[in-house]
Amino acid sequence: MKIEQIEIYPLEAKLSKPFGWSQRWTNARVQAVVKITADDGTYGWGESGDARTMEFLAPLLIGKDPRRTETIWQMIYELGYQSHGFAGPQTLAISAFDMALWDIAGKAAGLPVCELLGGSVRDRIPVYATGLYYTEDDFPDALTEEALGYVQAGFTGMKMKIGGKPVDEDIERVYHLREALGPQTHLMVDANEAYSPTTAVMVAQKLADADLMWFEEPCGSYNDGGNLLVQQLGLMPIAGGESLKSRYEFAERLASRMFDIIQPDIAIAGGVSEMFKLGHMANAFGIHFNPHFWGTGISLSATLHVLACQPSNPPSDCPEPYINQSVMEFDRTPHPIRENLTDPIFDQVDSHIPVPTTPGLGIEVIEEEARRFLDWGLSSPIRVTA
Repeated sequence: MKIEQIEIYPLEAKLSKPFGWSQRWTNARVQAVVKITADDGTYGWGESGDARTMEFLAPLLIGKDPRRTETIWQMIYELGYQSHGFAGPQTLAISAFDMALWDIAGKAAGLPVCELLGGSVRDRIPVYATGLYYTEDDFPDALTEEALGYVQAGFTGMKMKIGGKPVDEDIERVYHLREALGPQTHLMVDANEAYSPTTAVMVAQKLADADLMWFEEPCGSYNDGGNLLVQQLGLMPIAGGESLKSRYEFAERLASRMFDIIQPDIAIAGGVSEMFKLGHMANAFGIHFNPHFWGTGISLSATLHVLACQPSNPPSDCPEPYINQSVMEFDRTPHPIRENLTDPIFDQVDSHIPVPTTPGLGIEVIEEEARRFLDWGLSSPIRVTA
């Protein structure tokens, strides 16, 4: 079996209503999707956020055996090693390619990806709702309505944004939602790198009585000293790592216990191959592994397969989400691409999503929808062949 063709889809969808977080507002969602096809017709899908780098690196995969996932991962990584390419767009491309290769490998073997990874230890994954971004005139009514809607839908936890308003306004928003939700619903806050270390410590201390499960990205992802200070003084668990790439960027941060919870994104950190390693690395340090997700059903399915194989942290006769079992982010913000691109369109029941059981990733991309969202003025995907 050899890779014969790679098709790259840069996608964009405009939103009817913009929303924001600490760094900016957006009126569009973008994604880069890749389809890798072998010479026997078997194909796989992956996604990330950098179509240009995929296009640049795709010729290197032509003629390779798509089942040799580790060989291909290392080949691309080593090409950029000395220039530290692995720390930037190159890892985004690896992430997308790696998902697609595991999809092919599973289909070729007639097995779901989690079985190729060694076998699942759970058949459904606990999730929490990510939403509660900033919108125009959202507080208090619209914000409260959205939060209670997640409870009615069956979610046991949710995450809200802070960092985009003056500190006292954000503190008010958090305590308002805590009161509206009651103590039974898990609540987390995400600052998206908004604060200096001293401000983040102050915010954490002001929120100490809000019964929060974690404070996410209080400082810049690469501000190691700042994040460590918040972890030491913040009075609640600190989470981060969604923009970190590969085991090499996580290694020292795990060793220093900078984060109580790491949140790698499979479309950024290096795909299925690397996410599987990161989960076990975190487990060895006793650090929680709660992956980030902000893409489509492709990366969602890939993350479900990885989490299906992750051990409890630590082993327990009473596995409990947030306590000793990983929970996964389930983005609920508007995303026309995510809402139309794949079959199935994933949803949760009782705050869990079943792990796909069909061969490969267990999803199919509706290519008509992919073409509908094509960006860059394209009418068809970018194709790379022998």
